[in-house]
Amino acid sequence: MVEIEQAYFSIPVVTRIYLTLAVLTAGAVTFEFMSPLSLYLNFKLVGKGEVWRLLTCFVYFDTFSVHFFFHMHFLYFYSRRLEEHFYHRRTARFVYMLLFGGVLMLGLAAVYDLPFLSHSLIIMILYVWSRRNPDEHLSIYGLVTLSAPYLAYMLLGLGVLFGSPPLTDIIGIAAGHVFWYIEDILPKLLGRNREVIPTPGFLTALFPHEMDAQG
Repeated sequence: MVEIEQAYFSIPVVTRIYLTLAVLTAGAVTFEFMSPLSLYLNFKLVGKGEVWRLLTCFVYFDTFSVHFFFHMHFLYFYSRRLEEHFYHRRTARFVYMLLFGGVLMLGLAAVYDLPFLSHSLIIMILYVWSRRNPDEHLSIYGLVTLSAPYLAYMLLGLGVLFGSPPLTDIIGIAAGHVFWYIEDILPKLLGRNREVIPTPGFLTALFPHEMDAQG
């Protein structure tokens, strides 16, 4: 039991919270404490006060299933590595990345009427990680080896092959690319060594003991 607790709290805080919310939400639906109908994104219902839908559409993946655990693997592996390696003592910036992507996705969801954005957010996290690890090679089930920057596109292709709609993947890739470009490429083009868009003060205030870079 102690080992499980230590393993749980060794996960970086944002990834840990996201994993916890996803597992609790999946469990609640699996055991019929709530319905996906109360979780999906519906802007008309949000306007009537059901504002929790702006969050739950990002944390509900599925009931406990192969599909759910597949997403938890990607969330644990890529979000954890991104948070540990690129946002160490910069948690506010990592939260800002998720909020930035989330707002973009909500705007696109309003246009394309998407009920859930959890898969898109995972793809965004994976995309940003892969762009920052261009030389890393990944083995997919021991069958295919590819460079990290192609991973999101391979998952898109596999999804289409198995009949999944491509739009959720495309939105995740697009949001990830926009953030990566603004965060990693644009400062170099402008000759700056700090973020073009600084982390909002309300986020840095949540983590006052961290050395979060300010623009």
